[in-house]
Amino acid sequence: MTNNSPPHSANNNAPVQLGHYQLRDCIGRGGMGLVYRARDTRLERDVAIKCLRTELFEAHYIERFKREALLLAKLNHPNIVQIYDFIEAPEQVALVMELVDGQNLQLYLREHLVPITQRLQWLVQISEGLAVAHDAGIIHRDLKTENILINKRGQAKITDLGIAKSQDFNATITDHVAGSYCSMSPEQAMGETITFKSDLFSLGILAYQLLCGAHPFGDTNNKLQTMQRIISHPPTAPQKHNPDLPVEFIDLLGQLLSKDPDKRPDNTHWVAAQFAKLKELTWHDDLLSDDTQALAIPLPTNTKAVRTQDHPTFDTRFVAAAIAPKISLWQKIKSYIAANKIIAGSAAASFLIIAGILIWQLQPKPPKYVAVIPPKLTAEGMQESQQELVKSAVYDAIQQSVIQLDGYYLIPSTDINDVDGNDETILRATAADELISSTIQCKLETCLVTISRLAPETEGAQIRLRVEDSRTIDVLPDNVLAVAELVEKNVGTLYPENIESQFDIINDDEYTASLNINLKYREQGASDTLLGELDKLGNKTLELPTVQILYKDIAIDLYQETQDYKYLDKLEKKLIYRNHEKVQASILYNIFYLKIAQKNYPEALRTIEKIKALKASNSSISELMAYSSMAQHEYANAIEHYKKSLNSRISINNLFNIANAYWYSGDTQTAKKYLDKTLELSPNSHKAHGVYGIISMLEGNIPVAIKSFEKVIAQKPNDISGVSNLGLCYLLEKKYIDAERLFSKAVDLVPNYYTVQLNMADAQSLGGKTEEAAKNYNQLIESINRDKKSPETLRNLSQAYAHIGRISEALATLQTVERQDPQNIETTYTAALVHTLAGNDASAIFNIESSLKNGLHVLWFNFPWFDSLCKNQNFIKIMQDYKEHSRCSL
Repeated sequence: MTNNSPPHSANNNAPVQLGHYQLRDCIGRGGMGLVYRARDTRLERDVAIKCLRTELFEAHYIERFKREALLLAKLNHPNIVQIYDFIEAPEQVALVMELVDGQNLQLYLREHLVPITQRLQWLVQISEGLAVAHDAGIIHRDLKTENILINKRGQAKITDLGIAKSQDFNATITDHVAGSYCSMSPEQAMGETITFKSDLFSLGILAYQLLCGAHPFGDTNNKLQTMQRIISHPPTAPQKHNPDLPVEFIDLLGQLLSKDPDKRPDNTHWVAAQFAKLKELTWHDDLLSDDTQALAIPLPTNTKAVRTQDHPTFDTRFVAAAIAPKISLWQKIKSYIAANKIIAGSAAASFLIIAGILIWQLQPKPPKYVAVIPPKLTAEGMQESQQELVKSAVYDAIQQSVIQLDGYYLIPSTDINDVDGNDETILRATAADELISSTIQCKLETCLVTISRLAPETEGAQIRLRVEDSRTIDVLPDNVLAVAELVEKNVGTLYPENIESQFDIINDDEYTASLNINLKYREQGASDTLLGELDKLGNKTLELPTVQILYKDIAIDLYQETQDYKYLDKLEKKLIYRNHEKVQASILYNIFYLKIAQKNYPEALRTIEKIKALKASNSSISELMAYSSMAQHEYANAIEHYKKSLNSRISINNLFNIANAYWYSGDTQTAKKYLDKTLELSPNSHKAHGVYGIISMLEGNIPVAIKSFEKVIAQKPNDISGVSNLGLCYLLEKKYIDAERLFSKAVDLVPNYYTVQLNMADAQSLGGKTEEAAKNYNQLIESINRDKKSPETLRNLSQAYAHIGRISEALATLQTVERQDPQNIETTYTAALVHTLAGNDASAIFNIESSLKNGLHVLWFNFPWFDSLCKNQNFIKIMQDYKEHSRCSL
């Protein structure tokens, strides 16, 4: 196919059908083929289909085309054109993609006057999309204005990854230099090995064009000459084209356009963040006009020549500028010192010495981390419910007190609860600087409470604790508010700081109610009933930091279960600011987690800055940054932040979190190394054993997975994840009765857990209980369709539809989840299963290959659902390639 009209069928009247896709008009041409507008007749939507040129129908070109599909399938971002399907037919190979209704950026700029704020917004979007590609190990290699599409909503989308290359793929392109001459980096132009930093150079060219209206190496029709300038000439100073460009822009462009890749930024996410900051700068300071001219229109040059204050990357000859470029205060100081260096030399040395001493003396000391050990209680003649209330009151009062201490950081109780060991083990595992422990001895109508402040007297593997100070008090257990007040007062005497009472403004009934709600939440999980009970409490009680944390935990849990924003709206109204600095810090943490749940990431980052201003530790700030990155699926960025946190504190929480980040990024081997380190500090950590089990199960190491999940259940018999995943292991081992028993227990624990319901129906189906399975599949479909739908529930729904033969609904649901969460390995596995049951062998095999290449073990394709593919030679070959030689034997 080399012409610009769509290929036609034999009768020359109707457009060609590729599977269930109907090709219409040609809308573009790429290096490897033509792009057509097409109609998906099954899902009734328009798509774009890229067809491989017929003259390239050779094995290595088809393999390269497949590789393009697999690379694109890794990416899921609103600023990257999405892949939907891959078609391999006897006479045609094609890629099905999202159809973007709009123009490429080059055409858009020629036809529109675009304000600078919009141009910066595009640069933010392009950088964010590029960062996701780089996180997946993919280099674009041809980033330019023609390969950026602007849709009808003004959103930028990166396209034409046809010459993209995975950084871990060893193929080279020998027939031509991949990339466009006017946008490639110097190392790419010279045919050298390239990294993601080559894309950053191309991004610098694109940004320069958007901000300056010209090419940094000169606009010429001779593309080879432009490429030679890229290799050997410095870029033109930006002020020549835009005299008002602030130095912050010049510095960023200078870094991106450096000929030395090592001098370019080390992180594409950082570049995106810089463009976002510069966008804010233009909004607030109006430094750039909002009527920037179109790309093709040159800026006026009838101005006098002045020496630029330029970035070293750029040409520093005299350039034309209407006015001198704006110089930051710091650059003015540097210029003054340079001009007066002889006079200022000795004074500067004295100043630096004195300033250094003052800064060192005024530098805030890093906060001390305090772990509060749950109280140990012995009682005679006291009801168990009252015992739990007294323990909760003592524990809550100690935590409320530590929150108020200046220079101390309360380690979350969830970190401590995951450690099974003595006080020394808890100190080592949580990287605490000190502990507060408490014992409660109750007899008849009184209790004796002993509170101890403990600190290590030795370091290393053999930690010994000493009692720094302790207090013993008598309390009456029938009034838990009075218990909390007395404990709070005595904790305050353990530290050289007065603690404001948190309890003198509330009543006993409300405080008791808050403790009971907390106990129910820890035992049963979040529910509308518990949130409703919290809503009945007065504002004074809801102002208690621990009660606000409880409200935050329940509200966010409910939102994650239902995707109903009403819970986040309620939480936002309940977050109440108070004047006390430490209480305000606690509320800011709650606001941060709220903003992450709302996906308001810029506001979450601003909240981190507010927390930082309250003298938070570097470790806690790094943890928050990493949490934000994980929420945005920026796993490489999260790993870097967790590494920074580990440099400050080696705790099981930090080790587990970085293991989790590596796991999500696809690096399971490094994830297991960090899980091993977690288990060295806390051998019974149920979270670490749980993730280790999941990784082992996905890798097909079922015996190791079973041992891990058994350890989880030994620690927490009702852990829903441990119980259900152990059931999955038995399902993979074809022990369907044992699997069904465990799934049934999991359903009893959490009745509305759709994934477990699907797994139970699967176990029944595979075990021959077809009627029961069909009944449960149908009930699952009804339940999900009445509820809010997340990617996880959509995957369950698609599989359930397929299992009962409702194929069109299964495919429609699959299409939705592929749009929402295409990178998730569970999505590709769902696609493989659904397409197999639908009889779409080509699509099924494409998704099977994708799943396997992304780390899923071949064992997952031994289920009878995939038996129909044993007639397909491609499936048989895949099974053989992955050492599953007996998969399709008779």
